[in-house]
Amino acid sequence: MNHNKYHIHINEIEFASASNINLLHLNDYETDDQNLILMKCNDIEIHNNLKIKEKDIITISHYINNRCIYEFDSYLLDYNFVLNNHQELSFIIKTTDLPPLNISAILNEWSNGNEVLYWKNNKCKEAKKLWLTACLYWQQTLPFSENKTFNIFIKLDNVNNLLDFFCMLGEAFWGRKGYIGKDFFGFNDLLNELRSKTTEVNIYIKNEKKLKNFLERISPIDYNYYDIFMNILVDNNCNIMNVEK
Repeated sequence: MNHNKYHIHINEIEFASASNINLLHLNDYETDDQNLILMKCNDIEIHNNLKIKEKDIITISHYINNRCIYEFDSYLLDYNFVLNNHQELSFIIKTTDLPPLNISAILNEWSNGNEVLYWKNNKCKEAKKLWLTACLYWQQTLPFSENKTFNIFIKLDNVNNLLDFFCMLGEAFWGRKGYIGKDFFGFNDLLNELRSKTTEVNIYIKNEKKLKNFLERISPIDYNYYDIFMNILVDNNCNIMNVEK
């Protein structure tokens, strides 16, 4: 199980931590203006006795496996008090640095060992985008494999569109919840980064003809996703092998 922790700073001074924080939008819709968020926590551990007052700057950092996944700044509205250990915390904050609240909820579930939102079980395009973004954050919690040789098996089971393709690639490289880009630019960048740390990447493609037909079929006019994908593999010195069965 992954270690989940939130750290709270008040005016850049570390103030408290908690194993879980709920963040809820209070705005009716998203705008370019500042966002109101209700912050709730049932069990807070105080590290520094500070008096919290209105308009204090609050920085919330979300850590999993001692790695910071994201953080955002906000300021407090309508409060002036001192908190105690393990009391319930609830206040309203205002921020222009909108945190990924949906992603935060998914990461909390994953860190607690609960499986939610798997790309193969969902036909919704927005859900698949959410899956890829959550995997991007989750990838940061995983230590890099010491294995200098990577054997990647690419197959099109449950792959029906470009989003599925990148969900499949992430899983092929890093396993469930793996991420290696949500487009070809990102894939090239992350594969290049991976190759700088490995001696060999072997790509086993199950039925290359099927892969070629699929990527060409979903390609826009004047683009060939198959050529782009294969060129990325070649440019990054991957060993490409076709497996018919």
